Amino acid sequence: MTMLQYEIESWPLKEAFSFAGHTVEALEAIHVTLKRDGYMGHGEGLTPIVFPITIEDMEAEIKAATQAIMQGRDVAEVCAAMRAGPARNALDSALWDLRAKESGKSIWQLAGLPEGPAAIEVDQTIGLGVPEDMARQAQESIHRVLKVKMDDKAIAPRLKAVREACPNSELIIDANQSWSVEILMNHADLLEALDIKMVEQPVKPADDRQLEGLAFPIPIFADESCHVSADVDRLKGMYQGVNIKLDKTGGLTEALALARAARQAGMGVMVGCMSGTSLSMAPAYVIASLSDWSDLDGPLQLQSDRTPAMRYNRGHLSHPDPALWG
Repeated sequence: MTMLQYEIESWPLKEAFSFAGHTVEALEAIHVTLKRDGYMGHGEGLTPIVFPITIEDMEAEIKAATQAIMQGRDVAEVCAAMRAGPARNALDSALWDLRAKESGKSIWQLAGLPEGPAAIEVDQTIGLGVPEDMARQAQESIHRVLKVKMDDKAIAPRLKAVREACPNSELIIDANQSWSVEILMNHADLLEALDIKMVEQPVKPADDRQLEGLAFPIPIFADESCHVSADVDRLKGMYQGVNIKLDKTGGLTEALALARAARQAGMGVMVGCMSGTSLSMAPAYVIASLSDWSDLDGPLQLQSDRTPAMRYNRGHLSHPDPALWG
């Protein structure tokens, strides 16, 4: 018999983190444990800041799943019936972990993928602030790739300050829906001159159509506009890539389907996170092995992490320890 247990957790950040329209001081997470025949699988889902899902919503979904499993329903069927989101991610990730522990196979074998690399390069996120503070954050980073948060204010001073502080870094931008197409086009020359490699979600999802056929010199990736694999057909004429987050897809199962759909459509792939502990990064590491960029620096923002934690070394994230997940 399979048992499901869960715990609501709070993970304080080292310091407040700001991006367009939001400031975060602590993360709310739901930690799911599946137990069966002496084996345990773990998964984590994060309360999303930019989507209308609360920790109470997530707990209600997990409670309903617990009841269904206690009534004898198959865990995979229960998981598949849940809506895409962080609660399903926690359960789906725990199920992958449990299956790996039970079978003695690696996650890569279970997913039908080549064995994952020993380490993957990840970016570090530069939070929104005055140009001087953003430049300081960038200069202090030991990561080669920096993801710079933007809103619609002081775009040129902020980006110029970061580029001056880090002339050799690879820069990508995340506008978190705060730009218009007009702002995007008005800054095309600046972004090219500063050698920006990608712009993430410049406009609100409701304005996606304005990007269709747009002649823009830098790839534009969808984040808030893309949740699951079924979104790809709608987005492929507007965006050049997608940011896959397991808290959006509802777990690794759908994240793998989304990565395949994006590649088949000729789109780029990035893996991201809603921040989170190493338990969130571990399943996302599988998608990182298939991605052009990996935005998995969440634990670096936390005051503490799980044990064993995933290891970061000069901008590279090491393969997860099976004792953590997988």
